[in-house]
Amino acid sequence: MDKTEFEGKMQELLKAEPLNIEAVTALIRDRLADDVKGAVRAFSVLTEVVVDQKNLANAVACIKFYSEHAEQLRDITLNQMREVIRRSATTAEDKLLVDSIGLNTAIASAIVRRLSVLLALKPGVYVNSQSWGFGQVQQIDTFYSKVIIDFSGKKGHAMSLSVAGQNLSVADDNHLMTRYMKDPESIKTMVEKHPGEVVRLTIQSYGEMSVIRLAERLAETGLVPQANWKKFWESARRSLKADKVNPVEIPTKRTDPIRLLDAEEDFGDKWLARYARQKDIKAIYDSTIALMAAKKDELPDGYRKTVGERLAFALKGAERTDYPRYAQLAVLMRDLKLSSEEAQVAQADLLLEEDETENLLCAMRGLSARDVTALAGFLLAVKPESKGILLDYLPQYNSVSLSAVLSVLANDEATGNAVRSILARQANVVPTMVVWALRNCNSNTTWQLPSLNELVTTAIYIIEQRHTGENLKMRNTLQAFFDSARWLEELCKQLTAFDRQVIFERIQASTAWETTSQRNILVRMAHNDPALAKFRRQVKTQTEQEHITSLRSYTAMQLAYDHLINVEIPANTRDIATARSYGDLRENAEYQFAKDHQRVLLSRQDEMARRLKALKVADFSNVSTDTVVPGTRVTLKTDKGELVYTILGELDSDETLNIISCRTRLAAALLGKRTGDAVELPAEKGVLRATVTGISVMDDAVRAWLAAIPTAHVVANA
Repeated sequence: MDKTEFEGKMQELLKAEPLNIEAVTALIRDRLADDVKGAVRAFSVLTEVVVDQKNLANAVACIKFYSEHAEQLRDITLNQMREVIRRSATTAEDKLLVDSIGLNTAIASAIVRRLSVLLALKPGVYVNSQSWGFGQVQQIDTFYSKVIIDFSGKKGHAMSLSVAGQNLSVADDNHLMTRYMKDPESIKTMVEKHPGEVVRLTIQSYGEMSVIRLAERLAETGLVPQANWKKFWESARRSLKADKVNPVEIPTKRTDPIRLLDAEEDFGDKWLARYARQKDIKAIYDSTIALMAAKKDELPDGYRKTVGERLAFALKGAERTDYPRYAQLAVLMRDLKLSSEEAQVAQADLLLEEDETENLLCAMRGLSARDVTALAGFLLAVKPESKGILLDYLPQYNSVSLSAVLSVLANDEATGNAVRSILARQANVVPTMVVWALRNCNSNTTWQLPSLNELVTTAIYIIEQRHTGENLKMRNTLQAFFDSARWLEELCKQLTAFDRQVIFERIQASTAWETTSQRNILVRMAHNDPALAKFRRQVKTQTEQEHITSLRSYTAMQLAYDHLINVEIPANTRDIATARSYGDLRENAEYQFAKDHQRVLLSRQDEMARRLKALKVADFSNVSTDTVVPGTRVTLKTDKGELVYTILGELDSDETLNIISCRTRLAAALLGKRTGDAVELPAEKGVLRATVTGISVMDDAVRAWLAAIPTAHVVANA
């Protein structure tokens, strides 16, 4: 389609009543392949039309298109798209929805997801929640900005619109659970008589999943209890394999996904014709990988020209916009002998450019261990001098990339020197390197890594520091090492008696561990080396306080626990299963890190379950102000001025309102004191002397804080 024809078609579609947003965006999508600037101009015109028509749903469709093609629409900013959303919301209801999604901070895909959900919420609509399961919308309360939902386990649940947009997904009439809630007997009959159809419907409802996840999903719904799974799956498998009209791909590995197919793929002429028309970069890459798997890594001669053209097209599209995909495509083209040596050098040079985008780091952080290994091999083969750059980035790799690069450079003397130099740092310790070293200190002897007791001491130091992002993950991994009885047993075997004593006393003196965890570590070390028992300090115990907290904080922890059980741990189980399918577990970085994360999650589960069981909810009303107790507001006079704190339960804290937990050292110094008493408050250096000048009940701001009961737990992305 030439420029004149395109512009004419655009004008025709934009004048139509009502506006067919799908047809317009499809036309612009096709134009992007030939004329990016013309497509961008057309998209800008479309957004102006949508704003003029005050149609919020169409505005969401526009930002969805922007999200999917942001690399090509780079001349348009996210703030401009946010303004399209804001200006399209003119009714009170639309403005309420827009105000509920965090428009000023949310990324494009989050805006689309949240508004799409909120626009779909109507009485009678079925929804699914990560925390509460499946339910039906009963009412939209615009006055209080809440949606009232009947969940199977909780009727009349009030959820704020901001939480609903992030936590809910909308189920259509064909969804498995929608049909089950409308007509449970027909679904039960389907489970009994047509198990293959149940599997097909589950995949259609929730997307592709492994056999393991399918079993979990159907057990969660109560349709197929675990005890009945084997019989159900055997019958379903036979039925699905016999169905040639609606084929289903059932993988040989239980961890691979079950896929619904339009027809059995033969990778013949029809497939090649479709492939030749493919313009989506990810689809081109995935289709090529599927072709090579079907052809047993041998590219037929008749396919070379088409595959080469499509991969070159995808490589150009990913250039400077998607470095992980660019790296995958460059490696694939070299493996298939579809790129010249000159082209490979140019591709390596682009990845090795040390500009503000840090191309190589960007690529490696977005790849699996297997792809990082392939990329490092590609760079070293095409440009041997790239080894220096690979080593310069060692402190900045994430855990997966670091392990993969060091496996490629195993036994290399320069790499060993770089690793030792990083581990020898007294300042700016690199947690990812310490985790790697602890895993490999026995297997890698050629690099002469620091001694085990040095690494363990450094690990304790890391655990005691504050971290964020990747370093926080590594800190949690190190803490999980110490919480593992098996790891501690192996550690004690390898350390000398003197080193065991030093580590024992170092852990005992540390304040980084929760009390129960620290006690378990010390007990296990003393079990492995009874001589350590005499170094155990006897701590004078105080009368145990009652474990109390507010309903607000208790609910937040309960929802966090639900999310951990229902979302994080199942996701980790799938990650382990997927990583296990990659092969040799000894060289499988994804598997090791997934297992380490599992230890962290299970440790959190045990700790949260214990705390929830011990906690009692208190409202802190009618407290006595004779002495400082939980629920009182304390005024203190110090040399630095007046200080005011409100002491609540052990999970309660808020810096802006000066709310502190009754379990803090500060609260411990105040509890039981009377007006006029002198106290010594813990400070960064020593103590701060103060006098209690007033004890009163909590103020209105704290009462309002206590009344703000959360309705769902939202976990932020890393």
